[in-house]
Formats: sequence, C-alpha cells, structure tokens
Amino acid sequence: MHRYGPHIDPPLAMIPPILEGMGCTVFQTTLRNPVRLSKEGIPDAQDQQALASMMASGRGYWGIVHASLLTNLASPDPRIRNGSAGALVSDAGLAAQLGMAGVCFHVGYAKGHVSGQAALDAVASKLADVITRLPPGARVLLENGAEGTELGQTVAEMGYVVRSVGAPSQKLGIVLDTCHLHVAGFDLTRPDAPEILAADLETQELTERLVALHLNDAQFPCGSKRDRHAVPGEGTIGEGLLRLIHHPTFAQLPCILEVPVEEAGRGIAYLEADKG
Repeated sequence: MHRYGPHIDPPLAMIPPILEGMGCTVFQTTLRNPVRLSKEGIPDAQDQQALASMMASGRGYWGIVHASLLTNLASPDPRIRNGSAGALVSDAGLAAQLGMAGVCFHVGYAKGHVSGQAALDAVASKLADVITRLPPGARVLLENGAEGTELGQTVAEMGYVVRSVGAPSQKLGIVLDTCHLHVAGFDLTRPDAPEILAADLETQELTERLVALHLNDAQFPCGSKRDRHAVPGEGTIGEGLLRLIHHPTFAQLPCILEVPVEEAGRGIAYLEADKG
C-alpha cells in the first residue's frame, strides 16, 4: 500500500487534526521560518509536545522536516555556510526528539565557485562536518535540485556527494523530488523512466538511502529548469507518477505532496484511484 501525505506548515499542534481529517499518517513540516537560518519560528515547548504525542501514539505516523530554503552548504559566504550547517544540526536534533525520520535539505549552489565540481566538493566537506555534530538518532536527507546553478540536479551528483561524505545511511539519506527530476531534464513521462531511475540509484549506491519521495507533478516541461509544483495528475508528468510509484524500488516509500493542503487531498485521491 502506498503512503501519501501533505506538507503542513506550523503550528505543529495543527498537524494531528489536519492529518486525521485527511485520513493520512504521512506528512512533512518545518521547524523554523523557511526563509531564515536563524532560530526565528522554532516551535515552543507546548507546540512540540502536541506533535511528539502524536508521533508516540503508536498509530503509525511518519514524518520528515524540510530545512530552511536558504540552506546552502556550498556558499562561499561563511555566515551562510556555517549558518546552514548549524540550522541543519539543530533541526535534525529536534526532529529526532519529536520522533521524526529526518531533515531534508537542498544540496546547494555552484554560484561563487570556479566550477560545479568545486561546489560539490565544498558541500561534501561541510556536510561531513554536519554529520559529526548530529546527536544520536538524528538524520539529514539530501534532496535533488532543479533550477539555475543548483547542485544535485542528477542522481550522479547526489551519489558523488554521498560517497564523498562516507557517512552511514542511518545519518545520511536522500529524498527524491519528482518535479525537480523532471524539470532538471530526467523525463518522467517515458514508459521506462522508473526502470532507468532505479538503475541510476543502484549504480550510485543510493537505493538503500532513499527514504521518501516528494511526489510532485510539474507545471513546466521536462528540462525547463523551472521548479513549480503541480498536483499529481494535473501537470506535465501526469501518469508518469503512477508508473513510478508502482515500480518495486519506489512502491513502499512514504510520499509527500508539496502543494497546498486543500490541493493535496485531490492529488491523493488521484494516486489512490489507480490500482496499477
């Protein structure tokens, strides 16, 4: 059975009733202002307890955190680079305390480096530092990119970073965003796309690290480099998402729909109506 759920912004205390109303047990949220690296927006103790109680209820809830959108471990600016690392460590620690599976973050950007390779090496170096600072039970999850000089637009680039860091899968996993893959140039409408993607993950030694899918359709076509999510079944990937989630590599993964909550319900209905 596939597991689908929405992204839900804080307050965290609103997550349990929203999930109950949707009949979902899978979700994603944030633990700070998503456009800040500071501690702005971090939930208070009462808000944290509401979510922790839900996670410990034994009803099978599963969730991840999305890091600040400003996270950039490759930044040439030490304030951004170190702030990104510190925020990741903090969010990962709090996520673990709340019973969540980890914190996903975008790889970073090549801007300011002499080459994309140099930027990837910078990410790997700083990510290795983050891993050494993670408290017990905490995990960070690398997410593929899509636009401009964003890194990790291919499975190969993600594999390079992960292998360079050399951290165990319990500390470092990955999340794949289907919209990002498609607009970055991996055509998910191809009938054989799931087989190709699964083979790429195996080649890059990432299969066992794949924790979840951001199961987003795309508003723009393959290769457009425009990261705009659409409700599953209503974008340029369309039925390609259905083929993907029925492939054995992806069939049991939790799937997050990163669209407004009211639209996520429509996407979940589309996904669940397909019996493969």
